[in-house]
Amino acid sequence: MSLRVFDGHTHAFPDKIAQGAVEAVSGAAKWLVVRPSHDGTISGLVGAMDRAGIHKSILCSIATRPAQVQKITDWSASIASDRVVPLASVHPDTERPEEEIARIAQLGIRGVKFHPHYMCCPPDDPRTVRIARSAAGAGLAMAIHAGHDMAYEASDIATPRRVRRLHEAVPDLRLLACHLGGWQQWEEVLEQLAGLDVYIDTSFSIGHCPDDLLLRIIERHRPTHLLFGTDSPWADPSSDLAAFLRLPIPDDVRQLALWDNAHRFLGLV
Repeated sequence: MSLRVFDGHTHAFPDKIAQGAVEAVSGAAKWLVVRPSHDGTISGLVGAMDRAGIHKSILCSIATRPAQVQKITDWSASIASDRVVPLASVHPDTERPEEEIARIAQLGIRGVKFHPHYMCCPPDDPRTVRIARSAAGAGLAMAIHAGHDMAYEASDIATPRRVRRLHEAVPDLRLLACHLGGWQQWEEVLEQLAGLDVYIDTSFSIGHCPDDLLLRIIERHRPTHLLFGTDSPWADPSSDLAAFLRLPIPDDVRQLALWDNAHRFLGLV
């Protein structure tokens, strides 16, 4: 039987802004040089998936201003397919966020993406908690950037500790802490998130997190709450998948991370 792969963390943009968005994000990177693996369009994402042997991907969008929220919802609904499962985004300064979250759910979108750095709002802020509670009530999942961000100086705005507080405030939310629970803050992930009922993904972490620390996090975390993810186009899906397949982890854990857990996170099982 062929390997089934669900990439739990990717990005793409509307065709008319894709080039500018990819150049802006890549050019803003402070921590390392970023070479995008595709052009940032939906067709570019699917092409990268095909080259890597990836069947499905979760696509994360980020509303950096309240004015973008409804447009992102509409675009997300328009590009949903059997290959791409989009997450919409609700900015913390959105008026009546509950109304937009209800619309997101009615359109069949499976969840929302939140980014503390781009939204200037930490996970444990009351505005974030309000969005999370509304999402949970609507049956939606929530993915949140955790840890440092390559485009920003080091800060505590998205620490694993803050993500844990969000989880404790809304324990019934299907919450995904991206980048192995906290990019470049993985020791704190072991202390604060490993083992909790919180999903984590491997996006932009394999090759950045020391192998021994990465394996300790995977070993300590719930096998049902680990997702394979790439952060495409900021990482190359083919290389990341090959690296994930080389990790010395149990086959059942690997299979859950590659396929089953993304469906569970999205509420598809």
